[in-house]
Amino acid sequence: MAMPFVPDGLLGLGRVPALLLFDAILPVEGITQQDFTEMAWQAIVSSPEVAKENKHQIIETEHLMKALLEQKNGLARRIFSKAGVDNTRLLEATDKFIQRQPKVISESSGSMLGRDLESLIQRARDYKKEYGDSFLSVEHLVLAFAQDQRFGKQLFKDFQISQKALKSAIESIRGRQQVIDQGVQPCVGIWSDKCSSKYGRRRPFILAGSLMISVATLDIY
Repeated sequence: MAMPFVPDGLLGLGRVPALLLFDAILPVEGITQQDFTEMAWQAIVSSPEVAKENKHQIIETEHLMKALLEQKNGLARRIFSKAGVDNTRLLEATDKFIQRQPKVISESSGSMLGRDLESLIQRARDYKKEYGDSFLSVEHLVLAFAQDQRFGKQLFKDFQISQKALKSAIESIRGRQQVIDQGVQPCVGIWSDKCSSKYGRRRPFILAGSLMISVATLDIY
């Protein structure tokens, strides 16, 4: 059974900001902004807006996938590209699935968190533990789609996306980094992946971080 998401009438107020829409989910146990990185939370709170634009009452996994793929220079797109997947075609397939879903006529109906999306978030938490991360990140959400019976599993099958390929892509991007800060979505891994320094891909970033810490320490004293 889907869980109550937005109180009756809220969706009838016009274009409500996604964050305001998702604030109504906070009573649902275990889903709070404090558990997510900024980029992952941005995708989560954008999902209701995707559902609303398509006149869907239940917010589901396909809405989250679309939100992830529409993040400009987002980590999900980077992961899929590394895994050899065309993001444009993946987004088109996601849109086609969304368009096939039943639409509600009245916008005054309350919106709901779908059972499959709730399950996906729980699986993402398991991946967070597997990677030893402090916050639930975009790569955890991406991996969780592989077991999504509603949408993700078939999508990955159609595009021949394997769990092994995704994990390899993630390792290539983040290296051995752990997600210990909400605002750092292993973006250092993304930038360093493009680095062609003679000192290696990671070392310049490690050095820069060390220098900033040293300066900050001196400033304190």
